[in-house]
Amino acid sequence: MGIKRYFLVSLIYMLAIGLYVYSFNGGSTTLELFSFSMTLPVAFWIVLPILFLVIGSIGHLVFYNFKDFLYKRALKKDNELFQEATKNRILGEEVTTSYKTEGFKFAGKVLQCMRFDPALPTTFLEEDVAKVCALAVSVANGNYEDLKKYRLAKANPLVIQNSINRLKVEPRFALEVLKNCKELDNELCRQAYDALIGFASFNEIKRYDFPPEKRTFRRMMERYLDADDSFDMDIKSIEDMLEHFNADRADYLELAHEIKIKLTPDALIALFEKLYNSKGAVAADAYLYVLYDLQMIDKIRDLLLNSDPEDFVKFKTILFLRDHGRNIDIEKFLRL
Repeated sequence: MGIKRYFLVSLIYMLAIGLYVYSFNGGSTTLELFSFSMTLPVAFWIVLPILFLVIGSIGHLVFYNFKDFLYKRALKKDNELFQEATKNRILGEEVTTSYKTEGFKFAGKVLQCMRFDPALPTTFLEEDVAKVCALAVSVANGNYEDLKKYRLAKANPLVIQNSINRLKVEPRFALEVLKNCKELDNELCRQAYDALIGFASFNEIKRYDFPPEKRTFRRMMERYLDADDSFDMDIKSIEDMLEHFNADRADYLELAHEIKIKLTPDALIALFEKLYNSKGAVAADAYLYVLYDLQMIDKIRDLLLNSDPEDFVKFKTILFLRDHGRNIDIEKFLRL
């Protein structure tokens, strides 16, 4: 019952009681209290306690209605805050929102511990939350989305993933990313460096002065050996990169197998003879492979003649089979 209706019903009730009492007792009586004295009809004195009770109950109703109003307002505000926090959590942001109502205080603490999984099916009735959910799923699926209006932190995993996605469709974005990369110590910087290797010249790549890795060396060699690519490296740089990532026997042998299409025979022999003289056994297989490919068999015999019995077993086997009239596909034999 509303306060207005309660007051009206109470007024009618008091009037009925007063009229009823007045109908059989229309006299008056005097109330004396200390020096105070007041004479009023008996019917009024009967109704007076009811009036005080009505005033008190109305005050009670006003207080709790106001309290309920404040609670509902806080509940509405908490609901708005929770929806905003939910959107931020879906977008990978940390949330520290404080709430006034107990239910949302608990839900807020649970939300702080939760992580959004784009692989799980989700349905949100709230349009804004549904849009954010679809956005997060799109980024997780490898699409580049515009996240500027959400003002997310640079370290946000979703922002990082979105930047990686952008590199796939806009490789030159790598130049902007690498401005803030002192080292290749995170996935975004590594992906940006890989993207750079895919389109930049060798001199542009060298400007960043990142330590060469086998992975990045292989990417550069793919471009260097591609006849349709203008990418070019000098031999000294190739030697330096092999030195920096501590290339092993297999790396040198693979290099010899691939680079022979790029260099003249004289340049090929000069390169791997130099490597053999400076690196020793680690480059020996590659040097022997180059000599065999150019059919410099006598020079191979000289090298093998002075070697230990357990060294270069594969090449000794190849020469043995050759001397006994068996043709060997050296690339298959060496598993190149």
